[in-house]
Amino acid sequence: MMLRKTLHIILYLLVVAGLVALFGFAARYHQFKKCSKADITITSLSGNYFIHHDDLKYTINEHLDSLEGTIMTAERLMNVHRLISSNPFVANANVFRTVQGRVGIEITLRDPVVRVVNSNNQSFYIDSEGYMFPLSERHTARVMIATGQIAVPFVAGAHVTDTIAGGHQDAHLSGLFQLVSFIHSESFWRAFIDHVYVTADGKYELTPRNAVHIIQFGKAERIAQKFRKLKMFYTGNLAQKGWYYYKTINLEFNNQVICSK
Repeated sequence: MMLRKTLHIILYLLVVAGLVALFGFAARYHQFKKCSKADITITSLSGNYFIHHDDLKYTINEHLDSLEGTIMTAERLMNVHRLISSNPFVANANVFRTVQGRVGIEITLRDPVVRVVNSNNQSFYIDSEGYMFPLSERHTARVMIATGQIAVPFVAGAHVTDTIAGGHQDAHLSGLFQLVSFIHSESFWRAFIDHVYVTADGKYELTPRNAVHIIQFGKAERIAQKFRKLKMFYTGNLAQKGWYYYKTINLEFNNQVICSK
C-alpha cells in the first residue's frame, strides 16, 4: 500500500516536471521565434483618428527597422513600446507577442476637448487628461476653440498644470481646462458652446454656436452652478424675449444673471 502511494507521488512529480519542461521549451521557442506580421489596432474614443496604421509602420521602420522577419526579444518589444508611446497623439500603448509569431500593437489615441490658439498664434489641442498635443495633417477635430490671453507656448506632452513658459505656470490655461472639461462632459453644452475667450484678468467669455450673444462667465469657479443658472435663464426669461434680445449675459454674480442689450 505504501509502495503504491509512493509510486503515485513519483508519477505525479514526473508529470509536473515534464509539463514544466515542456512549457519552458515552448516559452524559449516562442521568445526566439521571428515575427511573421505586426497587427496594429488603433482606437479613438472620440472618433478622432489623428494617425493611421501606415504612419506607425513608417515610424517603426525608420527608427527600428522592420518588425517582420526579426526576433522579437523582450528588449526589442520594449523599444517598440517606448517609440510608439513617444508619439504625441498616443495616450496609451500595449505591445506584445502572440503565440502565432506575430506582434500585437494596441493603441488608444488622445481625446481632444479643446483646440487652443495661444498669444503667439501657436495652435494645439488639450486632451481629456489635460495634456497638450499638436494638430494633425490627417484629421481636424471638431471641438471648441479657445483664444485670447494664453501666454504658455505649446510643448507636446506637457500638462496644463506643469511649470512651463519661462518658469511659471499659466493659471489661465489650467482654469481653461477645468471649464472646457465640464462643457465637454455635458452633451448639451458641448453642442452649444463654440468658442472660449480668455481675458487679460483670467476671466472667460463664451460664444454659442449661433453667436447671438456673449456669455460673461467670469473666473473658472462654481462652474456647474453657473451653467445650471444659465440653463434656467434660457428656459425662462430668454425663452420669452427671444435669442437676440440681449448682447451679453453675465454669470459672475451669485444667484443672479445680469444682461445688457
